Amino acid sequence: MSPLPSITVIIDESVIRHPIGSTDIMREQLGHLLEVARHPQVTIQLVPYAARPHCGLAGGFIIAERNGAAYAAFAEAQPFGRTFDDRRLIAELIHRYDAIRADAVPFKQSLQLIEEAVIQVGR
Repeated sequence: MSPLPSITVIIDESVIRHPIGSTDIMREQLGHLLEVARHPQVTIQLVPYAARPHCGLAGGFIIAERNGAAYAAFAEAQPFGRTFDDRRLIAELIHRYDAIRADAVPFKQSLQLIEEAVIQVGR
């Protein structure tokens, strides 16, 4: 049996602060985000407003790794995203990821910010 994959997600603070849908929907979404973040294979970190601007605002991306080595990536674009395995492009995304993560708050602090957002949604 192969080990479960680990997932690290870095999101901008606006994701938890900008209301999408009704108060109930927003509370439910944030609650689900907390539930997912508590899974042992998941790490979620927030990039706070104070860190603006950062290169992650240009669009989301995913880097897939196997045995510690990046082998593919997906970059968002409108109307379609793009999947690629070009080592040079993947290296550029890894560099961007590292820059974004350097501005992110630690995992536990990120969870606290999400919990605070859940409370604030109802106000």
